[in-house]
Amino acid sequence: MLKFFSRPSLVLFAPLVCVLLFAFFITSSYFVERQQRRDYVSASQVTFLSQELMRMNHLVALAAKAQDFTRVEEELALLGSDIWLSVYTLIDHRGNIRFANHGVWRGSSAQLVMDGYDNKVHMARVAEGKPSLYFNDKRQSIQAYYPITPQLSSMSVERPELIYLEYDMAPMLAASDEAALASLTRIGAIALATSLILFGLFYYFVLLPVRHLSRQAAALGQQASESRHKAIESPFVELHGLENNLRRFKDRFQEGAKQLKDSEQRWLFAVEVSRYGIWDWNLEDNSVFLSDRWKDMLGYGPEDLVHELATWEGRLHPEDKEAILNNLNAYLNGETEEFESVHRLRHQQGHYIWVLDRGMTVEWNEKGKPLRMIGTMSDVTEDIRNQKAAMHQAKHDPLTDLANRRALMDALYQQQEDSGSCAALFILDLDNFKVVNDALGHHGGDRLLIQIAARLSSCFSSNALIARLAADEFVVLVKKLPEDLLGAQRRAQALASQMRQLIGRSFHISDHTFNLSASVGITIIDPSEAILPEQQLKRVNMALAQAKESGRDACVVYSSDMDKRAAQNLMIRTELIHAVRRHQLSLFYQPLLNAKGEIASVEALLRWHHPQHGFISPADFIPVAEGSSLIIELGEWVLMEACRFIRELQEQGICPPMVSINVSARQFHQDEFAPKLLATLQEQGISPAHIELELTEHVLLTDLQQVRQTMTQLREAGISIAVDDFGTGYSSLSYLQELPLNRLKLDASFIRDMGNGEASASIVKAMIDMSHSLNLEFVAEGVEIQSQFEQLKAYHCDLYQGYLFHRPMPGEELSALLVRLGEQQALSSV
Repeated sequence: MLKFFSRPSLVLFAPLVCVLLFAFFITSSYFVERQQRRDYVSASQVTFLSQELMRMNHLVALAAKAQDFTRVEEELALLGSDIWLSVYTLIDHRGNIRFANHGVWRGSSAQLVMDGYDNKVHMARVAEGKPSLYFNDKRQSIQAYYPITPQLSSMSVERPELIYLEYDMAPMLAASDEAALASLTRIGAIALATSLILFGLFYYFVLLPVRHLSRQAAALGQQASESRHKAIESPFVELHGLENNLRRFKDRFQEGAKQLKDSEQRWLFAVEVSRYGIWDWNLEDNSVFLSDRWKDMLGYGPEDLVHELATWEGRLHPEDKEAILNNLNAYLNGETEEFESVHRLRHQQGHYIWVLDRGMTVEWNEKGKPLRMIGTMSDVTEDIRNQKAAMHQAKHDPLTDLANRRALMDALYQQQEDSGSCAALFILDLDNFKVVNDALGHHGGDRLLIQIAARLSSCFSSNALIARLAADEFVVLVKKLPEDLLGAQRRAQALASQMRQLIGRSFHISDHTFNLSASVGITIIDPSEAILPEQQLKRVNMALAQAKESGRDACVVYSSDMDKRAAQNLMIRTELIHAVRRHQLSLFYQPLLNAKGEIASVEALLRWHHPQHGFISPADFIPVAEGSSLIIELGEWVLMEACRFIRELQEQGICPPMVSINVSARQFHQDEFAPKLLATLQEQGISPAHIELELTEHVLLTDLQQVRQTMTQLREAGISIAVDDFGTGYSSLSYLQELPLNRLKLDASFIRDMGNGEASASIVKAMIDMSHSLNLEFVAEGVEIQSQFEQLKAYHCDLYQGYLFHRPMPGEELSALLVRLGEQQALSSV
């Protein structure tokens, strides 16, 4: 209770004062002369106020025309000094106060803040266009409803339509009664003194503290606010509560300002370190803030670019522009959750850089439409360049820069979508590439592969993809072939012939000259077949395998029969591994006769008898063995078996003939082949003169210098060397002249064709003459009929081999044959 009286509430104190004043005015109403004086005073004041309203109407009209109501506000401020002018307001058609002598009323509803105001009277006066000024005896005041004429334009910033005022007449009436009532004078004096005292107290205890608090509030965030403020002196609890709340708000404000400053510094540091460019786009006017770092990325200074959307849009790459704008519009329309784009922007120097743009909406209007976007931009040119390089490396061979398996598979999958024309898939494998690698080392082999890649690339147009799959294996995918399969196959075979000719040309590397051959497998990709790319590769590999089996340096087109052949080859490869250990192999021998019918030598021929599959032709298993290291194991077994047979003949007292052993190119080009062979013969006690090596022309298609060196070493030891199947390869006649050979064995196909015309016979005769001119013995293979023998004999052929004389026979039969021939020779000599 004491606290209430020591610091009364302003809410209770103000009404109490009003009640006392009201009682004071009521007492004066009892005086007789009150009414007369009041009428006079009221009439005079009405006249005065009417003039004042006319002047205010004129001021409002001028202010509306100038669109500046400052003069009206100043006039109201001056009128506010009249303490008896309780209400002076300008009200619009909605009943809202536009201007008032009390600033707190501005914008409020007149009906709510002014109890003397009547909205119906307002509307009637405006409708009639006539003012209404009258003394309200009940309120002891003059009330005025004054319509503003002429009415203000709809384009005006402020549109008041009525001036409403109330003028308190009680003091004037009290003054008018002063002459009649002396006591009223004393009461008036007391009332005046009381008013002054109350006003002084109100000013000291209310206005000054409120002003003090207002200054403290205004000083928030300024340097001066850091100083300590003096506490207010006021008996009102509301003002002290306001002071405490303001102090707490100040503490929170300062703390928040510090946090905001720290956050801003951290953000600026993060942006600077990350080297991001910042942009801020106002969608309403298309203005764009661009940070200095954003401009620096494009080579511009801080003041070089105009801050508008066209600055960014005009620098987009033409190929990226449509996609990036569609992406941006999709984000603004809510179709995507985020805006992120990698595109190109034009640099000041004219080139384009790759950038990563990210942005987000930070402001919307009341309908949810974006008004403002903020984002970052970073230079990712180096990342894009690295990605492209990595992508290129991922799809290209690092040595030749041709496509690799991954790129080939992608191209094959794309080819599946092309239903208009056929395509051809070639796989090209170099014959005896390992020999070149061994002779020149890996560096020389790499140079050879690079040259081959260059030749293939120069041969094909943009419709082809050339890939390198393995060390010496190249694949070519040729598109846009004829739609009919037969035409496509013919075109593919012609292209394969061109490839083999390219490979067959001489290579010159590190003072070495090489002539290589290549085996080519082909499969035609028919768009009407739903064949997976993996199956296409399998098919072309089967065609390549058959090309190698057919003697290498060949071209084979895939056919459905190859699937069965592949299964058979798999069986052969699997079983051949165990054939030596299981004693399934044997040697047969076919004699070579001279013109007198004497056995000059025998050729060792490998035979394989499988317990389940029976006799397996050498034409089936030898190519399979040559495609792997099995051929080396078989060659070593043949050599050991031939040595064993020679020893048996010697032990039986039979003079063994020279045994010809077929040696594959893979075996011949092994490291230390010649020393190992001679060491084996020495261990077995066999004279080198009893051994002849038969080599195919493929052996001669590699390093000629290395081949000559190996042959020379063998010849010097006494081993005879023959070229088998002569005429089926690409051997140059100069090679035959340079190499230390003993014999040429003409391929049986030439012997079979001799009866087909003079041309074929002339070729055979020419080869025999050439062989003799090179001091080489000439061997005719495949002599099966007497006429062939007679004709070859007429051409002075040296040796003959074929079914006309002897079929291949086991060692036991050959031993018996040699015994019989020895006995016949002994009898004839007697």
